[in-house]
Amino acid sequence: MKRFKLLLLTLAITVSTVIYAEKPERIYDLNGLTAEIELLLRDTNQSLQEGTSVTVFFSVSENMSIQYVSVAAQDLEVSHLLQKKLQGQKLDGLKWKEGMIYELSVFGKNPGKCLAN
Repeated sequence: MKRFKLLLLTLAITVSTVIYAEKPERIYDLNGLTAEIELLLRDTNQSLQEGTSVTVFFSVSENMSIQYVSVAAQDLEVSHLLQKKLQGQKLDGLKWKEGMIYELSVFGKNPGKCLAN
């Protein structure tokens, strides 16, 4: 019986670890949004060259999602991609204020890498 309990405990810990490790569907803060933008650019084989930047302006709706997105980038393809991907993205946490307009800049430090300021 002791082995059975130990097996159940091990299984419960394993399952809870896997569930906890899943990528959250919501973004909690500006650093999380910066990381999301970096991942979007990396996944689509787009990169910010050293010295270039992307500035994202957005507002938050009543249901805590990105309501309006405007992207200022030198590359129009990057601008359209980010507008499309970020529109409607769910946000979570206490830091976001409904109706507020946020500005976020992501700077290219090294070729092929995106880093936030």
